[in-house]
Amino acid sequence: MSLVLSRKVIAAFVGVFFMGAGVGALVMKDFSAQRISNFINYTGDPASNAARINQKYVHDYHLTAEEQARIAPLVREMTQHLYEERRQFGVAIIKTLDDYHEKISVQMTPEQSAAYSKVNEERKKWLTNLLLSDPTPTAQGQK
Repeated sequence: MSLVLSRKVIAAFVGVFFMGAGVGALVMKDFSAQRISNFINYTGDPASNAARINQKYVHDYHLTAEEQARIAPLVREMTQHLYEERRQFGVAIIKTLDDYHEKISVQMTPEQSAAYSKVNEERKKWLTNLLLSDPTPTAQGQK
């Protein structure tokens, strides 16, 4: 095989590898974002989260009514703790971002800082809505 042909084959393999890596990264980004969004939605309302978990336990573990009655208070307590952790997590994330965005903004020119602040305000609104709002209970994700 000639040297030029072997280089073309190697270049083709490298190109296919990078295309595959790019597609894989995009798929994982969408998958990860969906999983995080589902978790946030599930923990946004303790009552609907508890109902969903109770249904899953009854279905998966074939619980009797008595067993379900014993487990239900623990599930309610667990979902309430998840809700509280979610809120604390959201507050901590937003505070950390605010602190660092302010430090970064000071290092920029006034024009850059204005544009940076505008973008970060939009991101903060989205993040606050995602992490701190109380979504209405939906059947999304229930089995």
